[in-house]
Amino acid sequence: MQQNNKLHQLRNQENQHQSSQFMLDYKKLLFDLLRFWWLFAITIPLALGIVFAIHRYSSPIYRASMSLLMEERGTENSRESMMEGFGLTPGQRNLDNQIAVLTSRDIIRQTIDQLDFNISYFAAGRLKNTEIYSNPGFRIRPDSSSAQILNVPIYLTVLNENQFELTVKAEGYSTIIYNNESTQGSQSVIDFKEKFNFGELVETPWLRIIVENNGLSASPDNAYYFQFNHPESLTARYSSVLSAQKAGENSSIVNISVTGHNHQKNTTFLNKLSETFINANLEKKNQIATNTINFIEEQLIIISDSLSQKGTELSTYRTEHQIQSISSEAEHLFTQIQELTTRISEKRLTFNYYDYLDNYFSSENVLNKGLAPASFNIDNPIISTQINKILELNNERLTLNGQSNPYKNELDKQIMVARNTLIEAINNQKQIIDESIVRLEEEKRTITSQLYQLPEKERRLLGIERQFDLNSEVYTFLLRKRSEAQIQKASNTSDHSLLEKPRFTGTVYPKTNSNYQKALFAGILLPLIFLVLRQLLNNRITTADEIEKLTSIPIIGHIMHSHKGVTNVVNNHPKSVITETFRRVRTRLEYLTNNVKTPVIAISSSMPGEGKTFCALNLAAVFAYSDKKTVIIGFDMRKPGLNKVLNLNDYDGLSQYYIGKVSLDDIIHTTDQDNLFVIPSGAIPPNPSELISSPKTDELFEELRKRFDVMILDTPPMGVVADPVLLARKSDTLLFLARQNYTIREAFYQTLKHLETEGISNTGVLFNDIQIKKGRKNAKYGYGYGYGYGYGYGYGYGHGYYEEQ
Repeated sequence: MQQNNKLHQLRNQENQHQSSQFMLDYKKLLFDLLRFWWLFAITIPLALGIVFAIHRYSSPIYRASMSLLMEERGTENSRESMMEGFGLTPGQRNLDNQIAVLTSRDIIRQTIDQLDFNISYFAAGRLKNTEIYSNPGFRIRPDSSSAQILNVPIYLTVLNENQFELTVKAEGYSTIIYNNESTQGSQSVIDFKEKFNFGELVETPWLRIIVENNGLSASPDNAYYFQFNHPESLTARYSSVLSAQKAGENSSIVNISVTGHNHQKNTTFLNKLSETFINANLEKKNQIATNTINFIEEQLIIISDSLSQKGTELSTYRTEHQIQSISSEAEHLFTQIQELTTRISEKRLTFNYYDYLDNYFSSENVLNKGLAPASFNIDNPIISTQINKILELNNERLTLNGQSNPYKNELDKQIMVARNTLIEAINNQKQIIDESIVRLEEEKRTITSQLYQLPEKERRLLGIERQFDLNSEVYTFLLRKRSEAQIQKASNTSDHSLLEKPRFTGTVYPKTNSNYQKALFAGILLPLIFLVLRQLLNNRITTADEIEKLTSIPIIGHIMHSHKGVTNVVNNHPKSVITETFRRVRTRLEYLTNNVKTPVIAISSSMPGEGKTFCALNLAAVFAYSDKKTVIIGFDMRKPGLNKVLNLNDYDGLSQYYIGKVSLDDIIHTTDQDNLFVIPSGAIPPNPSELISSPKTDELFEELRKRFDVMILDTPPMGVVADPVLLARKSDTLLFLARQNYTIREAFYQTLKHLETEGISNTGVLFNDIQIKKGRKNAKYGYGYGYGYGYGYGYGYGHGYYEEQ
């Protein structure tokens, strides 16, 4: 009982972490980082070298950017303004729609058609090819009416200032005639290599070009090639790399960028794209004024004929009837009739325009029409509003052409509803105008009847003058309106303007600084992850702290790794460090068993190979050196390691003693060390557990206690068979081994838990095979030292390294 209390006094606090809850040991990780510093010395330069190679041999991708100011302004003015009759243009434009127009394939294709991107030039390198744009050193002049091979590299080697060599290899190819963009495929194989003169026509069934030399000279280090591109392929590529985003939520500034392998080509594309987009917007605005001018021209032709006819008639009548002036009464009546006629003409002109709009918007293909003529003296707000709405909706619809967009159908419905509302308003307005004309005509007839009471010649002259003046006023009005429309067309400017010119804004791939930072991070992180996983996935006990986390049973001692090449280190090397560690264990055991006359010390473990026989033999030897008569008993009768170590395979042992073949004296053998005796296991019996549990074991122990001062039991692994539990109950102390980098944590934990369940409490842990690594000159040993011995993996006794103290 007192002995058990002493064991409890040496125990640390109860640890609640079981093996399933075993967490990362940061202190051990820190020592691993110092120990495996060479991993970082390998991975960091390796990662940086890989990034360097990627940067050196990959084709960079550059970004070019520009900014457009998209002012959402309309040009319609008040009805009182001078341009009121011709100012109806689409109102506020939706900025998102304008961005969609800018990035549409139609605009991009128009841009491509204005550039020389159909031929790409490259400088061929050993590991990468570089696209050349501004000055490739040679220029290709293709025949646009002949077939040119598509997307196949055509290699050009300069032989001298006058000659070059073309090389083409292809298995199956396509050709294009750029004039009509017709393509044709072929499955033929091309293996072409021929010399030509610069400026000479190169003609094959799949190529017709002239190569001009712009400064190339013969050099074995310079290799070039070029290839033809399909405009639609270029359109698709630039559509995929072009992006446009608003600068802010409420901003009308749009930032546009494009990426590619040549930054000069990127800026050239953006320059032409902005020009195309701005011109397209201006052309759309000019089309409105053009439509208005065309309408006025048609009206002028009609009025001009009438004016000429009436002028001739007036001059002829005055000459024939010798009448040069009329009376004041006639003048007054004529003025009234003239005013009424002018008003009727204006009404009819307005009616004709409404009729024109009616026909224009009643057409079945109104959804596919462009812009309508501008308003002509329209003072009906419903009609103006509906025309504006239709134009805005149709403009938005045009941006969705060629796109599968469910919103397009919704726009079509809105346009048709607005059109029906417009047509109904136009018909109502036409009816109002028609009724107004009827009233004016009736008033004109009344005044005309008064005019008929005048003399016939004077009345006839008034009628001719009235018609001439009316046509003259209408003609003058139309001329003024045409001039105003032409002025507006000439003064039109695009709603969009270039705010920031295209410029190079950086490298998209590879990102040098970022990649080197990532490489450095990866070079540090990968070994760290390896060490963390190595620790987390390692299910072996490596440090004394791990033992203390797994159990509250005290560690009795720490046995260092042996490099001596012999099993009985204590006897052969009594002054070695490992012998000193066994002396420390002996001292602690003497303290724990000082009240026991002949202490029985059993040594076991959770699995084979943890050094039970090694520790039992050396512990017995160190007791023998202290002038205590010691016997070591080989109770591992299934796998008798003690027999093999001491060359006692042919000697009688326990198994023969249990079956009564020999006496106790026959199985006690001496060794070459004073005070040390051994009882081998003997022949392997079929039933070791039954033999150990027999009464003869008690008789054996009782007799041995009389003869010896210390009894050391070399037992089988406790995690494998039940024999050690039987022997532990008969022992005063059980030493349970844990071998560094060998013992499995879970097996160790579960075996000790089983011992507690069996009620065996006189237990201590012996930490075995602790290795000191090279360079750990200040390593210390002893109970409670923690990490003093370092870390490593042992592969058996006699293969380790340590520095003697």
